[in-house]
Amino acid sequence: MATNDLYKLDATATAAAIRAGRITSRQATESALARMDAVNPALNAVVHRFDDEALAAADAADRAVQAGAPLGPLHGVPVTAKIDTDLAGHATTTGLVAMKDVRVTEDGIPTANLKRAGAVIIGQTNVPAFCYRWFASNDLHGITRNPHDLTRSPGGSSGGAASSVAAGIGALAQGNDVAGSLRLPGSVCGVYAMKGTMGLLPSYNPSQTAEYPIGLQLGASEGVIARSVRDIRLGMSVLAQPDPRDPDQVPAPPVSLSQRLPCRVALWLGDADTPVDPAVADVVRQAAQWLEDSGYVVQEASPPHLAEMAELWMALLYADCIGPVRETFFDLGDEAFRRSFQFTADNLPALDQLGQQEGLARRMAIRRAWAMFFQTYPLVLTPTTCVPPLPIDHDTIDRETMCRIIRAYRPLPLVAGLGVPGLTVPAGKADGLPVGVQIIGRWWEDERCMSAAEVMERRLGTLLPVDPK
Repeated sequence: MATNDLYKLDATATAAAIRAGRITSRQATESALARMDAVNPALNAVVHRFDDEALAAADAADRAVQAGAPLGPLHGVPVTAKIDTDLAGHATTTGLVAMKDVRVTEDGIPTANLKRAGAVIIGQTNVPAFCYRWFASNDLHGITRNPHDLTRSPGGSSGGAASSVAAGIGALAQGNDVAGSLRLPGSVCGVYAMKGTMGLLPSYNPSQTAEYPIGLQLGASEGVIARSVRDIRLGMSVLAQPDPRDPDQVPAPPVSLSQRLPCRVALWLGDADTPVDPAVADVVRQAAQWLEDSGYVVQEASPPHLAEMAELWMALLYADCIGPVRETFFDLGDEAFRRSFQFTADNLPALDQLGQQEGLARRMAIRRAWAMFFQTYPLVLTPTTCVPPLPIDHDTIDRETMCRIIRAYRPLPLVAGLGVPGLTVPAGKADGLPVGVQIIGRWWEDERCMSAAEVMERRLGTLLPVDPK
């Protein structure tokens, strides 16, 4: 492969080639930066780029190879980090004008783990203000676009991460997810994205001035976006490295052989209250057939309290955003954020302190019902979203439009509220745009999700970067 085409390799292949001396980290990094030059002006996926810093890190990686030093699993591989995650020497803006010059001095846990694995961080990717929208735009960094259709949103909040990976800016992207922020962008940008079991991947930003509210503590998970399942597995293993700054991290239990074998799968294609676009449903049925062809037993079923869990989780997250938190949101957030936030809140139950307590108790009851459901169906297959990719800033139109979005995106907060692993697979297209299917597994069976995704990947073939259009 020509050196200017190295951006087309996935992270696993890039790391192997660097380790074997077939290519250098500088060549891989220069290729990623050149690809950024070519496509990022149209996408605005990477909003802070670090050419000099990245090339210096690549040169250091090459010297380590030449010296025969121990090499990490991502040694010399160009990747991106989400701009809500601390990266020493740079601003953690989270899309806020007020934070544009506030540089941090210490890496967050995810970026520290990437560096320890040898990754070369080439830039930071865009988000909505406060990462509290499903659409990636803000007044500080502007609008990020979907490379499959520049009029469409790349999703949010990790929209810049998914857009960059889909277009070949970096082989892998770090992100996080509390209501779909990894899986939605992965789905609409036509790449893989995974949120792990809650507690599997440690997370902490040294720059934070207070502990996160209870909703984020219970459901916010780190994760990765990539163009191959093996990169998802690699990225998850890198981010799972323990760090004492997160006392809630639980080391992953050993993977059993059964997690890599076919099992029973519950297929959910919507219901009267949560309709699925027919073209999206066709993609999910095709993915189900691929699983069946490989020995999985797929049956249409109704998982317990799906719509209720989705709404409850969103209501609990918004219950954290009252009083001083809401005042800060509306003071620092941009107009699009304020409109989206208010339209969302208008469509959710308003929970007071007692309502929040009762909601948290009800969440446990629903999780227990799912634990019993998983006894029969270790995997659940759903659309990642019930509709094809939406236009940019579609959430700012009016309350009724947001109501339809919340309904169509129910599979996303469902997974975060349960705290289970969820992986979106780019299984097809609807109206010419990417459609993802979501594989949901029970707690600590992240590998079962990835093994099922590999079955689909064998039918989909190698996923290459797309040119913006």
